[in-house]
Parts: sequence; structure tokens; C-alpha cells
Amino acid sequence: MHNLFNSLTVAPPPALFYPFGSGVGDTLNPRSDDGSSPAINLQSPFTFFRRTYTKLYVNNNGHLTFDQPWDSYTPTQFNAYSGRDIIAPLWTDIDNRGAGTISYNQYSNGNVLSQATRDINQHFPQFIFTASWVFVATWDKVAYYSYSGTVTFQVVLVSDSENRSYVLMNYGSIPPSPQVWMAGYKTENNTYNFTIQASNTSSLSSTTNVGIPGRWVFRVDGTASAPSTFFFPMLPGAIQHAVTVDGGSRLIQLDYPFFYFGKPHSQLYLSMDGFLAFEPLYTDAYNPTLNKDIIAPLWTDIDSYTRGNISYEQATNGSLIELATNEMNSMFSGLNFSASWVFVGTWEKMEFEPDTGVRVTFQVVLVSDSKNRSYVLMNYGSIPPDPLPWMVRGACSSLFLLISQCFMILK
Repeated sequence: MHNLFNSLTVAPPPALFYPFGSGVGDTLNPRSDDGSSPAINLQSPFTFFRRTYTKLYVNNNGHLTFDQPWDSYTPTQFNAYSGRDIIAPLWTDIDNRGAGTISYNQYSNGNVLSQATRDINQHFPQFIFTASWVFVATWDKVAYYSYSGTVTFQVVLVSDSENRSYVLMNYGSIPPSPQVWMAGYKTENNTYNFTIQASNTSSLSSTTNVGIPGRWVFRVDGTASAPSTFFFPMLPGAIQHAVTVDGGSRLIQLDYPFFYFGKPHSQLYLSMDGFLAFEPLYTDAYNPTLNKDIIAPLWTDIDSYTRGNISYEQATNGSLIELATNEMNSMFSGLNFSASWVFVGTWEKMEFEPDTGVRVTFQVVLVSDSKNRSYVLMNYGSIPPDPLPWMVRGACSSLFLLISQCFMILK
């Protein structure tokens, strides 16, 4: 294993990072421990969860704020802090006095807008998006406070003429931080927040929610529905409203055998109540005594009396196969995986029973290759508390709301 603690950051991949540095006219932050930029007047308003801002601050310790500069270097109470809106690509104790640069720029025309337009349309294919403004802030080879290694990362704000707003976070090679750290965003009242789940800062270079290691992308204007950045898309050939009976399920013949812990299966049952089974099971809620093979992204009492949709699709070629291949190889370095079959089941805007008034969206993805290696991915939207018993059956240690992905390898 390579020791990254004292390693230098390699040049960031140009396909991942937006242009930065003196060559593109960036403005430099002052060399100051815990310092900040002056107020930066934005060429176009930026909407952050229904609040519109016309200025921001680039803070040396790895975050952006909108109301005033901020010198905080310890995000120990990130989720409890209720004082301001913040976007934090890497919030930790950073000191730019001895190494590296912190710089920023904004654009309202040119190649950078074209790059942002391509990226957002790639990551959010359900929208037709044309960027009208881009802000780029880059921490290039800056040191941790203890000078134990340097880091390179970047945050990009993008908006269009319809006030749709996105944040991209790009990461180079990053050694573990000797300090407390976090990456993500939150609003002043903590209504909206997201923390990238990673064991250490070096993992930021290899994790993703959009299939590109080292990149995280979020829609942040506050009008987006389920976080489609990591949901597999429902293509035109998907079977809609596959299950409509309370407690019911649908028998599906598989286009390719799926191996589940050594047992091949040629069919499965898609249940209204948030699970897949390989034989008919008659249950209208979570049953902890049921001793059967089950894959359960969210097994509970679910219904669709007034709205909601359960859909599924299979693929042996095309965009879903390509997406699954990229996802597996990004999660499992060195796997050299090539998907040959994908099954996607999606519970969209369903209701708990009894109805809590809030809809739930989640998804399960089965993936196989020609070597009969099998994987399960579970993707989650914003999910309210369930009034009834529930379970998630898989190899994930915790269930996080708005996590990027939960995955299992089945041998």
C-alpha cells in the first residue's frame, strides 16, 4: 500500500477539473491562515435552496459562504450548526501561507459555459440545460495546517437563465487529513444538508455519485425531486405500474440468469412492499420470521392508493449496461468488470401505510457479468420516518438518507 500521508498532489486530470490558475485570469486569495476572500460580487444571482445570493466568500479552510467571510476550520458540529448556508468541498484546517494557491473566477460566456452545459446534461439527462453562469474556486496544492501533505480540489457553481443551480465538487489526489474534516453542503436552518460519506479524505478522489471517480454533483436550487444523480434512469421501454395491488407482487422472467449466493435464478417477484423475492411470498408488511431469499431495498408496508409508480426494466446492451459497468468499476478498483445484464426496479413517490403524507422513492439494481459475478445496488431518495417496522436486507452497515449508493457483492 502506498503511503499517501506525505505525498504530493499530482496534476489534476484536465477532463475532471475546470480551468484554473493565472493562465485563465483567476483571482488569488490572500496567503493567510484561516483567511478568506473579500466579498465577491456575482455576475449572475445564484439560488441555493430557494435563497438567492448576489455575493459569496471563498474561505481558505475549504468552504464557501454567502453572508460573510468565515474562518472556521473545525466542522465538528456541521449538522447542528444553524447559522448560515455553506458549501464545503473539503472543510478542514488548511494553511496556504507556505504552499499552493487558492483562486477563483466566474464566467458568463465562452468555453467554460460550454463545459458546464455538457456536464450538467450528462449528469442530469432528464433536463435540457444551458449554463448561463459559472463560478470556479480551486484549492491547488495547498497544505494542511500541519503541512503534512498537500491537497487539490475544486468547487464549481453553475446556473442557467431559469435559476436552476448546481454544485460540482472535483477532487485530485488527496492525502488523509490529520484534522477533523467534512465535505458536503447545508442550509442555514439545516432543512437541506448532505455529507459525503467517506472513511478519510483520500477516498474523495475515488468516490462519486455520478459515475466519475473524484466528482460529486448536486442540484441545489431546492426544486429538484428525487436525487436522480445516482438513480438509474427509467428508459422508454420500462414497464410502468408493474404492481398495483396492495401486498401484491409481479412475476418477472429474467433475460439472463442471476446468481444469488451461488444459486442461479431465472425469475423473480417484484413486491409492492419494497423487496424482490425468487418465489411467491404473500405478505403485506415486513415479516421478520420469513426465512426466504430476499433482496429488500426497503421492506415495509407500502401502497399506492392515490399516486406512485413501481416500474422495472432489464437490459443486456445499451446505456444501462454502460452505466452499470462504469458504476462497478468505479466502486471496485481493479475489478475489470463488464456488465452483461442489468435489472432496475424503482419505487417512485410511494406511500407508507398508514399514509404519512410524504412520498418515498428508492431503487434496487441487479447487475451480472459473463462470469456470473452478481451485484446489488440500492439507491435512496429523501425518505421520511416509517410509522411501521421496516428493514433493509443487504451488506450495508447503515442507511443514510440521500446517500450516493449502497452496494453488495454476492458470491
